[in-house]
Amino acid sequence: MKRSIALCSLLALSTSLLACLVGGGTEGLDRGEAETTDSASQELAGDLGPAAGAVVAAGSTCGSHDASVPGRIPRSGLKLWLRTDAGITASSGKVSSWRDQSGNGNRADMDVAASQPTLISSALNGKPVVRFLGAQSLYLAQQLEPTHFTVFVVGKNRKASESFSMILGPGNTSPNNQLRWENGSQALFVGLGNDMPIITSTVGNTRVYHALSARYDGSTMTVYRDGNLASSHDFTTTGPWVLLQIGAWFSSYYMEGDLAEILVYERALSEGDRGAVNGYLRSKYALP
Repeated sequence: MKRSIALCSLLALSTSLLACLVGGGTEGLDRGEAETTDSASQELAGDLGPAAGAVVAAGSTCGSHDASVPGRIPRSGLKLWLRTDAGITASSGKVSSWRDQSGNGNRADMDVAASQPTLISSALNGKPVVRFLGAQSLYLAQQLEPTHFTVFVVGKNRKASESFSMILGPGNTSPNNQLRWENGSQALFVGLGNDMPIITSTVGNTRVYHALSARYDGSTMTVYRDGNLASSHDFTTTGPWVLLQIGAWFSSYYMEGDLAEILVYERALSEGDRGAVNGYLRSKYALP
């Protein structure tokens, strides 16, 4: 038994080291190579069992692979992946940069200290959250421009009044496209400039931690709360949904709330893939 565990650990460690050697982990690879390397590592860790998985996780600091992620989430079409347990740069609790974990090299930054949100440790199932207090935001280095999309946001609205709290919004000269908590029970989506109508979805209590998600396939947008269908809307757009800021609308209207994770896909996920992401988020954050 001891020899078997040792062999598994050695094989897993070899896989992790190989990922590091081919370009300093997956960060040195192009997107297809990075997905292949991550997938191979996950499959080997899964086949060899917990001992191997622990070694892969220990060696994953060289790149973006994280074997602690329960199960697998789809990587195809993943455009942005922000998670508070990886890629955060903070000083005295103030977040100046939030690095993309999708492999696309994007990030969300704020250089002005007074406008930086706060990192709160162990806020959600032992995981940190980024807290916006009504005057803070982060700018994406590369704006999001999906035509078809699936977006997931884990967080909660902390605004006591029934006015809106911005999650993703426009900035600079980008069009007025938004995702926001509209009030204590609804979320709103809009894509002015691409014919996405104003979509208001009743999703339940927004002032508790939850996973808000939406999927658009070119003709129908479905909105979900913790993986459960909240509403469905039929429409056709004429261009991409463009988003540039986290927590603000043109640096004027802001979020009061917490964010733990954001995933944006530039495709409409299949039901199986959507379920895999929701399963990962529910397990990680102990959501309903």
